[in-house]
Amino acid sequence: MNFSLDRKIGDGGFGCVYMGMLPDGREVAIKRKSVDSHDRGMEEFRAEVTIHSLLHHKHIVRLIGCCVVEKEERRLSFRKKIMVEEEQLLVFEYMKNGSLFDHLHGPSTSSFSSPVTASWKTRIQILLGLSRAIDYLHSYAVPAVIHCDIKSSNILLDSSWSPRLSGFGLAVSSDEAECGDISTRGTMGYLDPEFACTSTLNPTSDIYSFGVVMLEVLTGKKPSFNLDWEGGEHPALPLINAGELRKVLDKRPAAEPTPRQLEAADLVARTAAHCLQRGGKDRPAMSDVMANLQAALELVCCDELEHVPADKLESVPQSTYQRHKKTNI
Repeated sequence: MNFSLDRKIGDGGFGCVYMGMLPDGREVAIKRKSVDSHDRGMEEFRAEVTIHSLLHHKHIVRLIGCCVVEKEERRLSFRKKIMVEEEQLLVFEYMKNGSLFDHLHGPSTSSFSSPVTASWKTRIQILLGLSRAIDYLHSYAVPAVIHCDIKSSNILLDSSWSPRLSGFGLAVSSDEAECGDISTRGTMGYLDPEFACTSTLNPTSDIYSFGVVMLEVLTGKKPSFNLDWEGGEHPALPLINAGELRKVLDKRPAAEPTPRQLEAADLVARTAAHCLQRGGKDRPAMSDVMANLQAALELVCCDELEHVPADKLESVPQSTYQRHKKTNI
């Protein structure tokens, strides 16, 4: 295998990710990590493979295959045990357009232009797709799965800018969560403060993290990393609650938001604020979050309909926004 630096496309606590190609010509992303036989990494690797192999959803990155390569054995001088160094490989479908994090926080130069930051419609479509993936994990996967690490760098974008949830290394099944004794896991800034304080894990922890991502998409700002442990609130919430959303909205879309775009952004922001309630029992169900995001998307689509020439209107499906106008949150 060729793991040269020019094939490297990412790295993190899990190891490095390389771009590769299968014999049939398909491009893939290969997650690579070396561990020894006494490392918790092997346990996490098995858990990730077990959970991810059971998931099948259009907004979840597909796991194509995996393998463990035994590299060498070393006898420790202070132990009688033999340490075996192994290389873990996970092969995923390749996501051409990188991560949501890259597009929200990429180079701040005039030459860097992303379809994500240039369009409110695209941002809301990404959030809606992600909400469907989370709803699938919580309500339809067997067993149900809690992701535990929802963040913008774990949201990848395919060639059509459709989102795919990745990063299942910390995920646990609902059965494991009910047994208790789950170690605190997640990423600072996105981590549910209730879980951090009580070590009680349930699906509402993912809903909290998703609320952080929603505001990250609206504001274009990275989450504050002191929220989880100091009992603070997201810096955008006071302005959102005061009806001053414009002050925190990302300024990168060149044009001022239209009234409908502003209404859609406000609906997303208020939904996010509900997701960020300190107590899990006060957070919304993901089905309600999905309904509000669908309504927000239809609002921005209404703007596009208004700019369609009259002779083309017959070919445009009628908006269903009216069905959702009464929001669920």
